Amino acid sequence: MKWYTPYAEKVQAKSWTTWDEYQNELRRQFGPVNARDEARAKIRKLKQGKLSMTDYWNDFRLIASTAQMDNATMSEFLIAGMKKELQQAWILAELDQDDVEAIALWAIKKEARMETLRYNQNGAEETTRINKTTRNQDGTFKTSTNYEPMEIDATSRTQD
Repeated sequence: MKWYTPYAEKVQAKSWTTWDEYQNELRRQFGPVNARDEARAKIRKLKQGKLSMTDYWNDFRLIASTAQMDNATMSEFLIAGMKKELQQAWILAELDQDDVEAIALWAIKKEARMETLRYNQNGAEETTRINKTTRNQDGTFKTSTNYEPMEIDATSRTQD
């Protein structure tokens, strides 16, 4: 609380009289020295990774609101952080790089289409793989050993 010492010792007059003014003073004392530059550094490092494009876009927008970048620069960083398959699709689509929001919405739709395509191509294989699980004639799963399944009432028996 060193920052408060001059006020407590009445060496310096308080610059606030309301709660909001006090909160602003706290932000001034403890907030980032240069929030814009910090946001720009974060946005350069931000990658989509395993996030959905929607989640990545939400994170990106939150940081970008402080970064104070022009639309073209934000578009460049948005594309640079997207998954490689979306970057490649964007290049093939030959879209303009002027509107960051349009690029994000395009990428969200493209990712959804790509997921649908993957499901349609792999869905049959996945279903087949699941159905190939070893089962008994009555539909129950086969055990990997030769043990008999425990009877249900065996768990509720009391010792005599």
